[in-house]
Amino acid sequence: MIIIGELINATRKKVKEAVTGKDTGFIQSLAQRQDEAGAHYIDVCVALGSGELKKEIEDMEWAIKAIRLVSSKPLAIDTTSWEVLEAALKMHGPGAMINSISAEKGRFKPYLKLAKEYDALAVVLPVTEAGIPKDTETRLQNATTILSQAEKEGLNRENLYFDPLVLPLGVHQNNGLVTLDTLRLFKEELGVKTTLGLTNISYGLPVRSLLNRTFLTLAIGWGVDSALVNPLDKALMSSLFAAEALLGKDPYCSKFLQLFRQNKLTN
Repeated sequence: MIIIGELINATRKKVKEAVTGKDTGFIQSLAQRQDEAGAHYIDVCVALGSGELKKEIEDMEWAIKAIRLVSSKPLAIDTTSWEVLEAALKMHGPGAMINSISAEKGRFKPYLKLAKEYDALAVVLPVTEAGIPKDTETRLQNATTILSQAEKEGLNRENLYFDPLVLPLGVHQNNGLVTLDTLRLFKEELGVKTTLGLTNISYGLPVRSLLNRTFLTLAIGWGVDSALVNPLDKALMSSLFAAEALLGKDPYCSKFLQLFRQNKLTN
């Protein structure tokens, strides 16, 4: 499973303060710790909510430079602006991940073009101008349309990771079930790779780590291919590797045993 480290995100108070104050050491520490904890990609979101395009580009370039000094892991460029994305991909080069492509106006075609130009993986959200669909059927329809257009533009479906959309369980008790059912359909009907913005499921609820790791275990059972998670959550990571071992995705439990010897697993 591909693990995308979620912690460098300016919606988090301390990260926002670090971006605003150009605290290089703080950003580097988050990047390095996620790298060492097993993240395959490190998500980078520096949008401060001001809407200043030039500022976000400058902040993104600063963050990438800082991270590159301590980690060689590829980055997931997390932005709603194609201009910021383009600047980031120019600096990063091939092998990045785009977080994320949707069918919303002004975001779809420019993001597809950049994904192809820079040979980037991409998270795909089945979202249109109508907003986030609440039902499984509309999510599948949107994903089908996006996949068809992406392949017409020359993108390899192997580079696309479709997100079934995780909405907070605290808002509606069926949100977890809808996500898992959508995940199942993406795998069965479209045969695409999938991903999750995992921690959305527990937003606003107590004991978030318990909900997150339980939901991730359920999603692994349905074959999810990647997830945006906190790799510093040792209990969550332990559940991930245990689930993969139990589902036959870890031959001879070799990864599980290796992590045990490295003291990276917990009860």
